Amino acid sequence: MNMSKLTKEQLEEIQEFIQSLPEEEREQKLKEVTAQFEQEAPQCPFCLMSEDKIKTTKIYEDENFLAVLEINPVNKGHTILFSKRHIKSIVELNEQETENLTKVIKKLSQALLSISEGINILDSEGKIAGQKFDHFVINMIPRSKNDSMKITWQPIKTEEKDQEKVKQIILENMPKEKPKAQP
Repeated sequence: MNMSKLTKEQLEEIQEFIQSLPEEEREQKLKEVTAQFEQEAPQCPFCLMSEDKIKTTKIYEDENFLAVLEINPVNKGHTILFSKRHIKSIVELNEQETENLTKVIKKLSQALLSISEGINILDSEGKIAGQKFDHFVINMIPRSKNDSMKITWQPIKTEEKDQEKVKQIILENMPKEKPKAQP
């Protein structure tokens, strides 16, 4: 519980209690009382969904992932697929989860194509990319010819030498595959 959830009367009672103490004890007691009401970080909505604490319309669930219909969909069938484990980014998935994720996306894509003409599969990493919560989520959006969703960008001109520089930076930072043990 946090102090902002206390009623005005409850806050007044606390204040009166603190004032009733000898002056030398007030500061320490105030710290003790406020520590009890420190504001907890808001719980992640995706974790709450995974724990069945928020009602959802589930369309897929396994030990690692949950897929539910988006409550504010772009189009009918808009599905959000997320890890049950609280992680911020796809890079935090372990190898087994990564393999499983691909299988789940394929399975859901096949089902969503039965109600649409196409699908966008979107992972937004970081606030600048549109990630609203610090939880790994994939949006699977069924598309139709005249829907309202638009994904556009203005291409920029790049020189071959700039492409090579970017390539080198990417390659230098790409995780190296561990060699598989030979039987």
